[in-house]
Amino acid sequence: MNGTHEADRLSAYLEGELDGPRKAEVEAHLAGCPECASLFEAMRDTRDALASLPEIEPSPELLRRLYAIPERKRRFGLVRDFLLRPSLQPILAGATGLLVLISFLAFTPAGHTVQKGFNRQIHAGYGRIERLYVKAGAIPDRIGAGSENLLGSLRSVDILGKGGEN
Repeated sequence: MNGTHEADRLSAYLEGELDGPRKAEVEAHLAGCPECASLFEAMRDTRDALASLPEIEPSPELLRRLYAIPERKRRFGLVRDFLLRPSLQPILAGATGLLVLISFLAFTPAGHTVQKGFNRQIHAGYGRIERLYVKAGAIPDRIGAGSENLLGSLRSVDILGKGGEN
């Protein structure tokens, strides 16, 4: 038997929870192992010292206050508990960073410069989009004239299978 297994059984031996053969094994080990014997003595002295302490009965006022703690926490801490939930902390950190960025843009001279540059880029993008819409509007006009020529050619060759009918 090694000391680690017997040290695990010392508490059960001290409390008298071991049966005959196991109890005899622990006693034999304690007789031959000074480390486990000193640990057992310390455990027994601690148990005896704790047993000699007087048992104190809490007052009814203390019991009432202790039982009221969960009710008070439930009643007043619902929002705080929700906001301090670990799963929300990354979201709250991101929101804080976003608020810092927005306040930088709104309240500093450098932020106003960034806003002006941003507005220029947006307006330049809108200008490009408007030019694309104008070009796209011209395409159907060009296709309209060419589509009649294409349909006439297809009818004359009878590819549409309608014998030249519309």
